[in-house]
Amino acid sequence: MNMNNLRPPISIGLFLLVLVLFGCERLSNGVVREIDFPEHTPEIVVTLMARNQMDSLVSRAHSSAGILDSIGSKRIKSALYTLTHEDGTSLTWGGQEDWTSELGHVLTDVELAAGMWSLLVEAEGFESVTAEQRMPPVIDTLGGYALAYDTTLVDFSVEEYDSGKFFLTRTLDLDVNLPNRSGESDFFVLRILDEEALAGDEFEEEEEMNGGYAILTTQMEDDPRLEYNRLLQGYIFEDAGNLNAASDLPFRIFQERWGEGLKDVMQSSIILEVAAISPEMALYYQRLDLISNPSGGPLFTEPILAYSNVSSGYGCFGLYTSIALPFVFE
Repeated sequence: MNMNNLRPPISIGLFLLVLVLFGCERLSNGVVREIDFPEHTPEIVVTLMARNQMDSLVSRAHSSAGILDSIGSKRIKSALYTLTHEDGTSLTWGGQEDWTSELGHVLTDVELAAGMWSLLVEAEGFESVTAEQRMPPVIDTLGGYALAYDTTLVDFSVEEYDSGKFFLTRTLDLDVNLPNRSGESDFFVLRILDEEALAGDEFEEEEEMNGGYAILTTQMEDDPRLEYNRLLQGYIFEDAGNLNAASDLPFRIFQERWGEGLKDVMQSSIILEVAAISPEMALYYQRLDLISNPSGGPLFTEPILAYSNVSSGYGCFGLYTSIALPFVFE
């Protein structure tokens, strides 16, 4: 036997052993290093989304918290809010006395005019924060900022699954033409509203209670004009001044209803909400959706931070107008 043939394996083994020991030593030296986190000064965090007309506007403010803060963020019940229009008129509410348990600070019978609005939030022990936002045009089916739509019944069935109890399915094709301003970037949200707050609920065991849901989807898979947002439970559309992009948006609505009484089940309506939202409001929800659904982005990405237009860098001030379109069936 030629003994020289055994030398290469032994040499390689010794080399790998030295490499492993050296690597382990470097690894052990690395994991004991301490990282110094900077101290954090708490600031006001406020997110306020206001419609041009609202029965009640709920606002909440919290304190920001650093990574080493064991208590975390806390509600600021003493926060004072002021909305000022460009013409000088203002609305002020909030403070400890105005705090509504489990809700926040509530302002009732809100009417916000078109134009620029400024938000100021003050609280003792914190630096005041500000933000500005322009109210989008009032969206409607008539007027200078009008939308148009058309529905077609694609499929329908109803069956009696128990004595006097019925199950209905209905499919509609929906074509929408959104308002468009040349040279302006307009943002919209389209989503289904459910008056009975049953959307997405599973079938109830107590079948004597009428229930159901409706789902809005796109007819064309991965339509580049439309982006589904999980937090808003609807689609965000941006026209970016393209006069053709807002035309003939193809949607599909699928509805299921169940319960007692054929007439009640048959006549159950579907409500579509179309909202014109400010660009900052759109960007805020787009960023939050990416944070809550990181797998929806590229495999390797830089950390995503929530968008903010508030001076403290925390929260968002957004404005919107909206219209509810009921689809009623006989």
